[in-house]
Amino acid sequence: MIQFSAHFDGTNICPDEPVYLPQNVSLRITVDNAVVAPTEKNGTLNLFERLEAEAGLIDGPADWAAEHDHYLFGAPKKSDARSE
Repeated sequence: MIQFSAHFDGTNICPDEPVYLPQNVSLRITVDNAVVAPTEKNGTLNLFERLEAEAGLIDGPADWAAEHDHYLFGAPKKSDARSE
């Protein structure tokens, strides 16, 4: 495996140093720490903004975190067990 640092100039991926790759061979490229689409406020989206832009904001019940076993796996609610 060959790893190298590069930047994206808007059109091409440009290595930051000389890279010796085989010619005329298909390559698999993995992008890590990719820069995301710009926004008006600072030029880039943070992780939450990127997730929200891709999936939309997901609204859930107020007890989502406390009762995650109930919502994910169908377990009885913990709050129901306390009230008995």
